[in-house]
Amino acid sequence: DGSNDAPALKRADVGFAMGVAGTQIAKDACDIVLLDDNFASIVVAAKWGRNVYASISKFLQFQLTVNIVAVSLAIIGSIVFQESPIAAVQMLWVNLIMDSLASLALSTEPPSEELLARPPVNRSTSIVTR
Repeated sequence: DGSNDAPALKRADVGFAMGVAGTQIAKDACDIVLLDDNFASIVVAAKWGRNVYASISKFLQFQLTVNIVAVSLAIIGSIVFQESPIAAVQMLWVNLIMDSLASLALSTEPPSEELLARPPVNRSTSIVTR
């Protein structure tokens, strides 16, 4: 990693530089600095990055499911009973509790080795898929 690598580090999706042996130009141009100069740290960083991506994807899937059901219940209930079976405040409380519990559950999930077996996700791919 040298001063000629700065343009390549800027252009890369994720640029890595060495923290001890690397030049200051490379450190400024990169996205992630390996403080211990160990290439095995790249694998750990990739595993944690994929874990964050998977957790966000699971959270969005959960939230979309819960909110679609809540809105459907409110609309169908309004049509059948002429008033919503769930008040707006009740819906906000359910959403608040579901957000908190789901985010806690997914944020404490440790990364697994199977995350590294998955192919990388293109940065232009939508996070919400079928």
